[in-house]
Amino acid sequence: MTSASRPLVAFVSDAQEYAGAEHYMIVIVEALRDRYEFVVVHGEDASDETRAKAVAGGAKTVPVAGLRRRPAPTATVRMWRCLRDLQPAIVHVNASDQGGGGAGLSAARFAGTPLLTTLHNVIPRRSWLKESLSRVMLRQADEVIAVSDRLGRYLEHIRASHVVVKNGLLAPRLDPLARRRLELADGDLVVGGIGRLHRQKGWDVFCRAAAIVHGSGSAVKFVVIGDGPERQVLRRLPECKHVTFVGHIVDASSLLGAFDLLVIPSRYEGLGLVAIEGMLSGVPILATDIEGLVEVVADCGRIVPAEDPERLAEAIVELAHDGEERRALAVRAQARAARLFTAERMVAETAAVYESLLSGRKRYPGGRRRRKRRGRSR
Repeated sequence: MTSASRPLVAFVSDAQEYAGAEHYMIVIVEALRDRYEFVVVHGEDASDETRAKAVAGGAKTVPVAGLRRRPAPTATVRMWRCLRDLQPAIVHVNASDQGGGGAGLSAARFAGTPLLTTLHNVIPRRSWLKESLSRVMLRQADEVIAVSDRLGRYLEHIRASHVVVKNGLLAPRLDPLARRRLELADGDLVVGGIGRLHRQKGWDVFCRAAAIVHGSGSAVKFVVIGDGPERQVLRRLPECKHVTFVGHIVDASSLLGAFDLLVIPSRYEGLGLVAIEGMLSGVPILATDIEGLVEVVADCGRIVPAEDPERLAEAIVELAHDGEERRALAVRAQARAARLFTAERMVAETAAVYESLLSGRKRYPGGRRRRKRRGRSR
């Protein structure tokens, strides 16, 4: 059903946790709720944080049994029935990576509703079969939003119609009591990280670097905020005894002010939201040399090779002893983020995609569109 004054957008999220893709969804909902009516369609085991923030942002929520990244066999039918009842003007599927969003994509195609997908990441080195299925699914969308140039190149390669709309965020509201909440002393030099405890994020490399720094005699405190499937694996690593894992904290970015240095040791990223949050918060960044981070940080942070704990440790020690360099990096990064990665710019470009889908014309002021080309991808 579509409001007479506001078109209805069904935002489909199959994630079971609240992460970067869900944060993106909430930013869009909050910013555009006066122009569009939103319903967030989620699995029954979606996180309480996703549901609560969707409602607080002005959206209704509808659970669909079996809706998850690997959906139950009947989830697509239930999703189709949900869309049939809602009758949205647009279905916007939030795909955390190229393997996500399958039930929402299929159901929307069956329903015949204008279909938009946002692709947040691309997992490297997937099997041929999984990748082939993902490509077929993504090509079903009328349009795919790529949140970075890297993802735009991927969609160009698989010949999916897409537009690049880079992520943007509001500056986090920093908690003045962040160090107290994390049980850190005011005089501690704190090297921190935020993110899911997943192999993608490179926390094993971070721990090995922490052990090297600890062995050098540098007085540094290491803290990671986040939870995930690698929690037990990391706890068993002897190097991780030098790192405090504090678990999941709602609105973790509010604690960025506790860090003297934000480390992002990822193996791959779509476009690093944590990097943007750190830059907007005036925290110096040390990140790995991967496309999804270099595209954000550029020369406004220290960049080291991925999978290299020795180089990471070396950079940590250098920056720990050079407060002036940390401050210079933070100033440059904050200016870059405020210029390129604002929520206002991202929301305006996303709204242009909505309007073009509703009108049947594909015109995207600000975003960069690539046409779907015919022929087989190689």
